[in-house]
Amino acid sequence: MKYFYSLILLLITTQALAAANITARLSHNPVSLDESFHLIYEADSSVDDNPDFSALEKDFEILRSSQSTNMRSVNGKWSLKKSWDLTLISKDAGIYTIPSIPFGRDTSPAVRVTVKPAGSYEAPGGDSSLKPYFLEVYVDKKKAWVESEIIYTIRFFTNIHISRPTLSEPETNDPDARIEKLGEVSNYQKLINGVRYSVSELRFAVYPQHSGTLTFKPVLFEGRVSKGRTSSLFDQFMQTGTLKRVRSKSVSVKIKPRPSNIAVDEWLPAESVSLQEDWSEDISQLKTGEPVTRTITVIAKGQPAEQLPELGMNPVDGLKQYSDKPLAENEAKRDGITGTREVKIAIIPTQAGRYMIPEVVIPWWNTRTGRQELSRLPQLELEAVGLADTSPLQPPVLQAKAASSAQEPAPKTIVREITSAGYWPWLSLALAIGWITTTFLFFSNRRTEQPPPENKPNFTGLESAVGSACTRADAEGAKDALLAWAAARWPEQPVNNLSELARRSSPELDEQVRALNSHLYSSSAASWNRNALLKAFKAFTSTKHKTHKEKATPLEPLYKT
Repeated sequence: MKYFYSLILLLITTQALAAANITARLSHNPVSLDESFHLIYEADSSVDDNPDFSALEKDFEILRSSQSTNMRSVNGKWSLKKSWDLTLISKDAGIYTIPSIPFGRDTSPAVRVTVKPAGSYEAPGGDSSLKPYFLEVYVDKKKAWVESEIIYTIRFFTNIHISRPTLSEPETNDPDARIEKLGEVSNYQKLINGVRYSVSELRFAVYPQHSGTLTFKPVLFEGRVSKGRTSSLFDQFMQTGTLKRVRSKSVSVKIKPRPSNIAVDEWLPAESVSLQEDWSEDISQLKTGEPVTRTITVIAKGQPAEQLPELGMNPVDGLKQYSDKPLAENEAKRDGITGTREVKIAIIPTQAGRYMIPEVVIPWWNTRTGRQELSRLPQLELEAVGLADTSPLQPPVLQAKAASSAQEPAPKTIVREITSAGYWPWLSLALAIGWITTTFLFFSNRRTEQPPPENKPNFTGLESAVGSACTRADAEGAKDALLAWAAARWPEQPVNNLSELARRSSPELDEQVRALNSHLYSSSAASWNRNALLKAFKAFTSTKHKTHKEKATPLEPLYKT
């Protein structure tokens, strides 16, 4: 028992001594001398001690600070996240390095910030005197390509309290333009001609669908201002005060058409496009008849995932391929949307040998350079080892005999003739030069003892793959292995997803397959019982094998010739 307590103490001590991972980021950069910005520190575990921010006071004024702690569970594992949010304003213009901040023995990384001089500011409409509140809108570029990304920003400035504020949605003269909100409202302060304003900023990603001039219609702000510019508790719940409306100006962007030399299906305007691939196993040690999963991911900065092209499968002789439903995800940041599209492909070698996987190429239009580029995954050579997999060419009855009586080898002549389907031309030649009697006996023996040659999948390997995935508690691997096994079991009636497999299974396996499907795709993250799934799968496959043996018929082939 004392060893147990010693182990617990060691784990606690190790956890306490582990350095916390601390990050530092700015709400925006560069900043103006007369505007505030946020400096945010985040730690993925408990820090050694409270932070000391006194080093910041040399170059910055700390207007406000706050601290928060969050706990969250991901796949049953709890993680801690602590954050410190500081509102700063610079004392002078220049380029500054915010130093590392000590959190006891833990430290944060240094951050560089550029502070621009505070120039003269003219309110929208050309007024020489600033109003107590006004709107400002602008776009990040004056020219853009059709279907490319434009960042549209709305800023509302006020130095008085306004209750029940509302803002209209952005609209353009292009009825088909796609408009996506980029995060939540960003709040900060800005000093204009000696007057401090509270600024609320909202950004949108806009994708025009037609060339020409894209015009953003004015947005409308509406709110209530109390008399005397003071607020009361009733302003939050009642429509008191004077209703005020402010409209922004209209801005336009020239939209250039798709170049005539670029095909429609190759038009993908973005800032960058990249391709990535991952394999579930070591591809230098593939085994015949066992599935391996290839994951291909395309990442595009400046395009949503829905606009990314489908990643099709290139057929390869000797390989069976089954693709899963693609996963699409968008990451929205202040500078735009990055779309990600991922597809998983289960690949099964049918026989030992080398295979050449063709390259994957995605043409795209670089909006920075104005030229077409290609993102590619180079062609790849795979090698499958293990059984030479002449078994699919061997009659199943003879395979069963060979497995049950390893000490009674078949006659040499018969084995040589059966295991090489390409010998038929030579047999014809043999008939012509005198082996008529031997050949006649051979064919007579085949008609009486053997069914016609056919391809037979390696069910042992496929079933073992299901068992291995369940043992590892690998839900994705179990899904891939089950679909590969199902493709072999029902080659004439393809199974494309777990729901289809469940409908063809026994009641026990149906229940467990649906539980696995819910675990993988349900937002509620339902659990799955790997042991129950494996037990139901073994019972189902055992029943199927017994049925086929009683009927004395071979298993259906996975690979048709």
